[in-house]
Amino acid sequence: MNQAEPKAARPTDPSEVRLHALLAALLDPTVVIDPMGVIQAASDSVERVFLHAPGDLVGQNIKVLMPEPHRSAHDGYLARYRETGVTNILGRTREFEVVRKDGSTIVCDLSVARAEMGPGEAPLFVGSFRDVTERRRAEAAVRDSERRFRALFDSTFEFVGLLRTDGTLLEANQTACESCGVRKEDVVGKPFWDTPWWSHSEEMRDRIRSAVRRASAGEFVRVEVTQRGTGDAILEVDFSLTPVRDEGGRVVLLIPEGRDVSALKAAQRAETAMLRALATIGESAAVLAHEIKNPITAVNVALRAVAGALGEDHKAVLEDLVARMKHLEQLMRRTLSFARPLALQRSECDAAELYAGTIASLGSLIARTGAEVRCEVEGQVRFRADRQLLGEVIANLLANAIEAQERGARVILGASARGRNGVLLWVEDEGPGIPEAQRAAVFKPFVTTKGSGTGLGLAICRKIVEEHAGTISVESGARGGARFLIHLKRDA
Repeated sequence: MNQAEPKAARPTDPSEVRLHALLAALLDPTVVIDPMGVIQAASDSVERVFLHAPGDLVGQNIKVLMPEPHRSAHDGYLARYRETGVTNILGRTREFEVVRKDGSTIVCDLSVARAEMGPGEAPLFVGSFRDVTERRRAEAAVRDSERRFRALFDSTFEFVGLLRTDGTLLEANQTACESCGVRKEDVVGKPFWDTPWWSHSEEMRDRIRSAVRRASAGEFVRVEVTQRGTGDAILEVDFSLTPVRDEGGRVVLLIPEGRDVSALKAAQRAETAMLRALATIGESAAVLAHEIKNPITAVNVALRAVAGALGEDHKAVLEDLVARMKHLEQLMRRTLSFARPLALQRSECDAAELYAGTIASLGSLIARTGAEVRCEVEGQVRFRADRQLLGEVIANLLANAIEAQERGARVILGASARGRNGVLLWVEDEGPGIPEAQRAAVFKPFVTTKGSGTGLGLAICRKIVEEHAGTISVESGARGGARFLIHLKRDA
């Protein structure tokens, strides 16, 4: 049987009893040392925080709690204090690293006070430690979060800020400040509508004031506004105000956001102006083509009427002239078709039926050239479209594919579903194909690779497909020829 360890004698002197009770009650670790640094007393809380039993610390030098280099230098600090009476630690609170019994370290706020013990007695020094390790970690996490937030906040492309519900500006990111050439400190704290962004227009100030009032009532506000830029520039901005609510649903903050859409708006205006000009040109072209077509037809008829009265030599010249007039008439007809607005008559279409009708309409060309046309329709491919106009597109592409090859052309008409609402139609031949450098231009008006072509066929095809909200493109086919792809929506 092991002999029990002797228990420390309990103090009996009233003053010692009170001191013992005081040291037992202290929440923060407290250590009392003499002028040589020897620990005279320690609170019970040192065991909870430093892992040392209070009795184990008594009699040891205080430097047992210190990391290097302070541990080695501490005796010197005390010696200088005893000689000069000068110290930087008394009466102050400073951050100090403490080594615990297991060798780990924690960060503490340390406060040291001098206690006078009476005449002829050496003073004692009372050190109070408060563990702030978790607080420091939390503060470091907050600083890190703030840095990351600031990096995102200031580097975003959009103008972003933060307002109180009364409209006072609390924050503005760097992008917003640079857009107007202002400093953040010059605008923070001001009513948002009184900042330089809106100084160019009293109307804009009123609109921003009204937007803040609506957002403060809980409404998400999005409007297009103008704001002052750098110099004399005026920016067009897609602006919004988002209410931020607390746990109880009360609006406590507003987030203003803006995106500079000046370039986009300028491009839209330019596009609108171009479309209007093209519409005018189209109307004029239609009138001009109509006016020219009738005389051409009359001249063509007259030339054929007098052909019988001419000799063989003159007849050959006349036939060439008739062919040229016929080509010009065809050009006028295609120009009219291209310039005329389309009125789509949509109905349910089946790809297999559409292809069968197209093949039948080009039966004479297919028979004359000995072409082979094969349909490859994956399942039942149905969609809504203008059957007649889309048939013209397929017929044009099929005729081009046959004419691109000599006799015995082979062409595939393919169709398949794409996703939940997509349809892909394609026409693929085994001809010479279209060089990649020329593919972007083949759908432009009056661009042709044929000696007798008008250059409007593929342009009209693109117009019809785009009126169906689809796209048309060309690529190299698996057999080396051209492969025209038409993407449509099933229920457009």
